[in-house]
Amino acid sequence: MIRERIRHCVPALLLAVGLSVPLCGSMDRSLVSPLIFFVIAGVVFFYEAASVHKIAAWTAAAGTVLGLTVWILAGGGARILSDAGIAVTLRMRGMMTAVPLAAQPVSVIAAGGTTLLCCLAVHRRATCVPALMLTAAVMTVVWLTDSMEMIPWLLPALAAVLTMLMSYRFDDTPVFRVLPWSAALVAAAFLLACLGPQQTTLKNKADEIRQQVLDRLFFTEPRDVFSLYSVGYSPQGAEQLGGKPNPSDDPVMEVSTPKTAYLRGTVYNRYTGHGWQNSTGGRRYLWQYRRNAALRSQLFDETLPPESIQNSLSTPVEISVRMVSDSASTLFVPQRVRELKPGGDAVPYFSNSSEIFITRNVQAGDTWRVSAPLYSYADPGIGALTEICAAQSEDPRWNDILNTYLDLPKHLEKPIWELAEKITSGVSAPFEKAMAVQNYLIRNFRYTIDVGEHPENIDFVTSFLMETKKGYCTYFASAMTVLCRMAGLPARYVEGYLAEPDENGLAYVTGLSAHAWTEVYFKGFGWLTFDATPPQHHGSSQDAGNSGVQESAPPESPPPAADSPEPTATPTPPAENDENGSTPEPAETPSPTVESNPPETQEQPSDRPPDTPEEEHDSRESSSFPWWILLAAAAAAAAGLRVLMTSPAFRARRARSEAERFEVWEAEIPKMLKAEKLEREKGETPMAFARRVDKSGAFSESLTPAGECLYQIRYGGMIPAESDTGLMRDTARLIRAEMTRLGKLRYFLRRFFCRAGKAKESEKT
Repeated sequence: MIRERIRHCVPALLLAVGLSVPLCGSMDRSLVSPLIFFVIAGVVFFYEAASVHKIAAWTAAAGTVLGLTVWILAGGGARILSDAGIAVTLRMRGMMTAVPLAAQPVSVIAAGGTTLLCCLAVHRRATCVPALMLTAAVMTVVWLTDSMEMIPWLLPALAAVLTMLMSYRFDDTPVFRVLPWSAALVAAAFLLACLGPQQTTLKNKADEIRQQVLDRLFFTEPRDVFSLYSVGYSPQGAEQLGGKPNPSDDPVMEVSTPKTAYLRGTVYNRYTGHGWQNSTGGRRYLWQYRRNAALRSQLFDETLPPESIQNSLSTPVEISVRMVSDSASTLFVPQRVRELKPGGDAVPYFSNSSEIFITRNVQAGDTWRVSAPLYSYADPGIGALTEICAAQSEDPRWNDILNTYLDLPKHLEKPIWELAEKITSGVSAPFEKAMAVQNYLIRNFRYTIDVGEHPENIDFVTSFLMETKKGYCTYFASAMTVLCRMAGLPARYVEGYLAEPDENGLAYVTGLSAHAWTEVYFKGFGWLTFDATPPQHHGSSQDAGNSGVQESAPPESPPPAADSPEPTATPTPPAENDENGSTPEPAETPSPTVESNPPETQEQPSDRPPDTPEEEHDSRESSSFPWWILLAAAAAAAAGLRVLMTSPAFRARRARSEAERFEVWEAEIPKMLKAEKLEREKGETPMAFARRVDKSGAFSESLTPAGECLYQIRYGGMIPAESDTGLMRDTARLIRAEMTRLGKLRYFLRRFFCRAGKAKESEKT
């Protein structure tokens, strides 16, 4: 008995050490301590002591359950388990500082649980499959976390698995004779892999594959986000618009496009009075993932306008981009992306604000191709198309769009609301209202980059519309977005690049092409691009300009056009939000000041150190593919392979003779009967046993023919014929079909975890 326990505990110790230490080390190096080895030794000793006798085993199990229950309920165990679980969960989501705070309970639980699984995996009747599955799972964790320094600790586990494999193959060979050879083979393989000439190539390939897996399944890292602040605009800071810009004229990208394209970088929905933020959340979705197709279609207006209403403007065009300088992780694309083909190793994601980005910063030489219709306010007939869509199409997103893109801060003053009413009072169609706002800004405000610093306690749009009346693209785009919302039009602020092609269809985009504009949503049609910046400042000198740029001067009074009619009475702000798109009433006693510290909701720009951006938290909380999914898939695949390989039909097909096929089915019948609590008694012949089973009425068909056949072959020295094998096969299938659910479960578990029946064992049955 003692010798048997030693044979069991040595592989268990090796497997436990080889899996527990790498598992803890991959979570955090602080978990690797002598405590792990004491836990492993204690669990193995307790398991072996409890396995001496059935009474001892049941007593130990009951005592363990009782002790754990008391510890959890009365000894503070629930809090410790909760802290450990939270720490591990946060580590899985990328927060590296969580595990060290609960190092001791995490290491004890991880080492203890792994050791117990190892003891069960090396059970004397188990195959090497459970141990192999555990080892593969831990190796996958080490690989995914790039914990290469933990690889040497895996060697004891590999030696234990190889020993079990050899012992299973050569049943009569003692374990202690196989173990030294297994250890030597594992050590030699490790040294060859580390010292061989292909070691660097293999490591690079493994790193490449791991990075692809992480990019596609587990991308939760903070990312650099494009903003005009990062390219020289908003010199007062990422949170404050205004100030004299200083962009560079260095080349950014080369774009092949048949017409002018607004290449979106970052999309904002929340106006703070200082600037713009994204409060729609920062969840990330893999572009190619089919489960995200419906959301992607919604965010990029793939089904709008409906196919029955589409015209020539709806035809997608091909646009290709080649970066000539490094940038943030953002991919610059039009709004209505229909097809995206990134080049190289780029893995595209999209957010629920409809931004597209990859898992690293964009580098010079990166390319991507996009297919998209390039709708613009200047397209002929676009206004009529929006009206037809609103009249003939259902739009299930309309109410959500109104709730998100009509929101305005309460500090905006009453004169701004009156101005919005004045501009749009003579028109009723949503498209005409948007055009009226755009034309009013173009005709009545002066473009210049020679602006002073903006006061932090004054609303940015209010100052532009009521006082300075001059500025560059961020001024015009912010003002148009706010005025459209006041007029009941859902609108959002966008930053990116303007690509204006030459006669060859090529646009050489530089830092001077950085731009800001407005997108307005029309019911049944979707988002449409508007640009309130005076058109003579579009192009290569966009917004940055130079000292020689001729600035446009506003007329002394607004022209009496459709975009600025004179009201017959003093206008009042619209009533509170409703389904028709009206906007909230401003405060009765408005204040020109704005909140000094608006809440952080947008990811940090590329040249500013990230704090705790919302997207980082949201993406980790919503990661649809936590890292353990891959381990579960690997375990499921291994389990499926094990089920297939232990199937009697599979083993019969692989048999080399009729006698071996007969033995496969012959050995399977007593296993099924045993699962139904029907076992042969000592000295009972197979024929007598079959008759006793028939008398019990457990099965609808008689097992006596199978018993007589087995009796004649075993005791008469006959060679099994094909008909004999068929009889055994049919009998086994009959029993399997009529087994109880509990019996099938017992049979399946024994078949999965225990060795397949041998010819020697069949004589006992």
